[in-house]
Amino acid sequence: MRESGLFHHLIAEEYSRESLAKIEEILESHRIHEILPIARGLFTASPSQAPDSLTGYQNVWIRDNVMVANSFRLRGQLAPAIACMKGLTLLLETQRPRFHDIIADVTRALKEDANRRPHIRFTAQSLGELPEKWPHAQNDALGHALWFRFLLANEGSLPLTAEDYEVFRFFPDYFEAIDEDSGAWEEGRKVNNSSVGAVVAGLEELRRYFSASAPASAPGVVPISTGRAEKLEVLIQKGTERLASTLPFEGPPERRVDSALLLLLHPLNVISSRPMQGAILKLVQARLKGPYGIKRYAGDSYFCQDYDEWFSPSQMSSDFSDRLEFRDAFLQPNCEAQWCIFDPLLSIIYGSAFSPIPRTKAAWPGKFTTLIAPSRRSRLTESALNFTS
Repeated sequence: MRESGLFHHLIAEEYSRESLAKIEEILESHRIHEILPIARGLFTASPSQAPDSLTGYQNVWIRDNVMVANSFRLRGQLAPAIACMKGLTLLLETQRPRFHDIIADVTRALKEDANRRPHIRFTAQSLGELPEKWPHAQNDALGHALWFRFLLANEGSLPLTAEDYEVFRFFPDYFEAIDEDSGAWEEGRKVNNSSVGAVVAGLEELRRYFSASAPASAPGVVPISTGRAEKLEVLIQKGTERLASTLPFEGPPERRVDSALLLLLHPLNVISSRPMQGAILKLVQARLKGPYGIKRYAGDSYFCQDYDEWFSPSQMSSDFSDRLEFRDAFLQPNCEAQWCIFDPLLSIIYGSAFSPIPRTKAAWPGKFTTLIAPSRRSRLTESALNFTS
């Protein structure tokens, strides 16, 4: 941080509620955390991008919108969270033919064409499909969407309608029909535990909805049949067994440590085993933490060293899922990009350990070493976060 920055005078060895409130006041006064929807409650990946930006970040991703909407929900701002989920439901409604085609394909050949799968990325202007080839095989994005829709329904924040249910009712059949996906980083296909966990979380929220007899208060929503309930149990069990046998790794043997697994701890909270939670946290910090941020995974070539020298603006964020080996060839040892998106996840996960609601300190095993330089660590970081179980 620059010595003359906005927060320079507030950097301290210890923080109180009052000093944290002053930091929050500055953040709010400069609208640093403000994020506004582009249309129908949905958010672009980067609102600063022009409609014709070569980065592609002016578009709408399903998974990213769930993350943003849930952050509003957790801060008690339900209106934007609900608006976003309604917008996502409209997008997913346009994909129903793709769901049905994959489910009905007894040859299981259609799923191999990612553009035949339900799309997970849309244009912000019309919220329509984008024409270019893209790795739409992203089970995690659909799992997150299912999880958040039924989480809102189960909390009573957004009651399920018959029209909503027609969009989501075939998700279990779709998940039964597919397997490998491109995962959170939209790259080569494999079985990714961050995707399996997201699907399990979504299916569990769906099961909780029907287990609680919620459909009685939702006119037009037909109670789940015995056969479909049994299928739901089988899918959840299959996913749970996969996680139990292969975590804390992402997709062994191809991928072991991956920061995407942090999403299983927050926001999905789908891993109940304390030792497994600790293993994921420790591995991410041991293998992926760098001096500036945290890598997505070891060997990640996306935005590696001198990235803008090797690729043109139109290539930098393009689909490399079928030619990842070429991009990887540019990566020099220990030159993976270090991202700022995982530090907040670690902060939330460990911070929740000190909140009496919903978790206690004992809920998160292991030791947390802050990314802040030692001279800047507060006593809270040194003492309170160095817990073990």
